[in-house]
Amino acid sequence: MFYLPLAFIGFNPVWIGIAYALSLVYRFFIHTTLVSQLPRWVEAVFSTPSHHRVHHGRNPGYIDRNYGGTLIVCDRLFGTFVAEDEQAPPEYGITRPVHSNNLLVLWTHEYMDLFRAIARPGGGLLSRLKHLWKPPEWDRDVE
Repeated sequence: MFYLPLAFIGFNPVWIGIAYALSLVYRFFIHTTLVSQLPRWVEAVFSTPSHHRVHHGRNPGYIDRNYGGTLIVCDRLFGTFVAEDEQAPPEYGITRPVHSNNLLVLWTHEYMDLFRAIARPGGGLLSRLKHLWKPPEWDRDVE
């Protein structure tokens, strides 16, 4: 769906396929642990393996950081960028364990937790909806 507008404005489908393939190769590359740091100019503009490891980290300072899939510029502009700290490497995973091996539960557990939090009594509608955009550790005051 992301590439569909390119077809509507007249791009050749072959080039759309090439762009998609290059995107997949790049996404594969940023998931490597074999590359530590790239040249400074690359680290300043592009999302690199170092930045992406932070994105997947569950360390308190790494949660909700480095969203950029290709470019890291917007993260730098909006204050969501954090550089990887060699003294505190990212611990991969989620903050609350899921006690199930059921794939459906594993795929949907975070959404279920989110909807349960919104449905909990107390607070107004706006207060309940804040669960959609507040950080994972945020919780509303319920009287």
